[in-house]
Amino acid sequence: MSTDLQNPIFHNEDAAREALEAVRSPEGAVCPHCGNVEQDKIAKAQGKAARPGLYNCAACNGQFTATVGTVFEGSKIPISKWWLAMHLLGLSK
Repeated sequence: MSTDLQNPIFHNEDAAREALEAVRSPEGAVCPHCGNVEQDKIAKAQGKAARPGLYNCAACNGQFTATVGTVFEGSKIPISKWWLAMHLLGLSK
């Protein structure tokens, strides 16, 4: 298996976050607080103050990102570095 270390998920935080969202919720965002899966009640936060990847759930009025409930939650290490570490561990024998 070859290693593509030029993949954007290893260097770009937006690409890494989008890849994590795609892996965690391939059918669309799921609220980790109330379990809501209705996409009409889950919206990406808008505006200057909203950080990338922030979602609002209208069912419980909660906010969440793809990292909630994972080892990445509260981590000071960028998601792109986590992707690189997991990729290298997966390639090692």
